[in-house]
Amino acid sequence: MFGIRLIAVLGAALMLCALLLNAAQAGGKPNIVVVGVDSDPASVRHGSRIQTRAATALSDQLHEAGFDVFDAVGLFRPSADRSRRTDRNIVVAARTAKRPPLDIVVVFSTYTKARENDYGTWLGARVSGRMLNVRTGQLLATFELASPRLRRAPSDCARPCLMEIIGREAQILARDMGAALAEKLIWVSDPEPATPQPADRTLAAAPNGYALVLDGFTPEDVTGIEEYLVVFSDYARHRPVRVGTRHHEFWYESGASSGRLYRNLKKMLAHMGVRGRIDFSGNVFTIAKISPRAQRGFKKGDW
Repeated sequence: MFGIRLIAVLGAALMLCALLLNAAQAGGKPNIVVVGVDSDPASVRHGSRIQTRAATALSDQLHEAGFDVFDAVGLFRPSADRSRRTDRNIVVAARTAKRPPLDIVVVFSTYTKARENDYGTWLGARVSGRMLNVRTGQLLATFELASPRLRRAPSDCARPCLMEIIGREAQILARDMGAALAEKLIWVSDPEPATPQPADRTLAAAPNGYALVLDGFTPEDVTGIEEYLVVFSDYARHRPVRVGTRHHEFWYESGASSGRLYRNLKKMLAHMGVRGRIDFSGNVFTIAKISPRAQRGFKKGDW
């Protein structure tokens, strides 16, 4: 068994409570992204197999605990993959994400250790990181896990073999770390036991994510649209991403396919008596309102 040493930051529980409460009020659990950071020259580069296996294991544990974990691939430009990542770069990138909006970022670094003696090569790993509030940058928790003992590599172990052993070690540590973080998130966000969901809610347990962009609609129109969105079949949750006078954006999660949602949106416009154009690309629905030109009458003598 690998020991787990989790260092809680004083006051982190209160900040985390506030963050999760805001996410719950927005209609769902916090959205989480896991990103490898390698600003320390001694750490493993973020594109390596070792770091990738650790990130996958950590994300899987949070996902299995019922949290919404999103891939970090779309956060950075391809050119950024050639440079080392800092905490600041990651938080700024996560803060600009709108589809989906992100609440928590888990940044972590992986370190390797190798020692040689007359008996062979001995290998170990260490994983350390922080959990941050995306919007404010506040520190929510810190963690560090290390191999309790070094593992001896086979005598004929070349570089690929050594990388496999260290990658496996980092994977084990990251999985334990993810389980510990999941327990912390569960305890803070929902101290009561979860209520079992009916069998017919299976789709909503793993919803599809859509971005809904509303152009040209008044705030009163949007209020009416939200009333339809929550009664669509297989609705899971939604939250506002951008709110303006005539432009609104929502992140919408549903078990419905894109085809069914498209049909529902068309029926919604018809029921509301609103003319509009619906465009769909990727996972983005853009609904543009078509409004007739206002008629302005003038009385004799106004000119």
